[in-house]
Amino acid sequence: MPRAAQHEPLFRHYVAGVGSLSLRPFDLDQHTELLHGWVTQPYAKYWGLLTAGLDEVRAEYERIEQSGHHHAFIGEHDGRPAFLMERYAPAHDPVGLTYDVQPGDIGMHVLVGPAEQPIAGFTTAVFATIMDYLFCDPTVARVVVEPDVHNTKIHALNDRMGFRKDSIVELPGDKKAWLSFCTREQYLNAVRMNEAG
Repeated sequence: MPRAAQHEPLFRHYVAGVGSLSLRPFDLDQHTELLHGWVTQPYAKYWGLLTAGLDEVRAEYERIEQSGHHHAFIGEHDGRPAFLMERYAPAHDPVGLTYDVQPGDIGMHVLVGPAEQPIAGFTTAVFATIMDYLFCDPTVARVVVEPDVHNTKIHALNDRMGFRKDSIVELPGDKKAWLSFCTREQYLNAVRMNEAG
C-alpha cells in the first residue's frame, strides 16, 4: 500500500555522526499505533501511559491536538520516526500553577523511541534539535521542563543542555517533578561548553 504523501518537515537539523533529524506535526492516523508501542515500553514509565490501550493513546493525542496550546510532533532520524516532542504553553498547563509564568516561556516534553541500533550521542542530538527548533521562534525566551524527580537520566541530560533546577513541584497523577528552566543564553553557553569538550 503506498505511503501517504508527506509535506516537508517543519524543521531539519543535520548532526555529524548521527545523521538528519527532523520534526513534523504528529498525525493521529499515521503515528498513534507507533507511539502506543513506545509509551507502553518499561523504559517509558515516566510518560504515564504504560498500561494505556491504543484508544487511550489516541484520545490523549486528540485532546492535545484540539487544545490550541499544546502541540505534538514526531521526530525523524533519516526519515524514520525516532522520537516524540511536545511543546505547550505553561500558562494553560498544571505546571503553570506551580510558578510565576513569564512571557516567552514554552514547555517541552521529549520521548525517544526504542533504538533498533544504538547510536552514540543520539539522545543528545535529539535534544539539541528540539532546543534549536524551540529557540528558532523569536518569541521563545525560556524552555520549561518538569521531569519526574526519579528520572535521573533526563536530569543529567537537562543539566548538560543548560537547564537549571528551580524547585520540586507536585503535579497531577502524584507526580513529584523537578521544575527546571533554560534560557536561550544558558542553552547557547551549554552548547559552546559541550563542543569545547
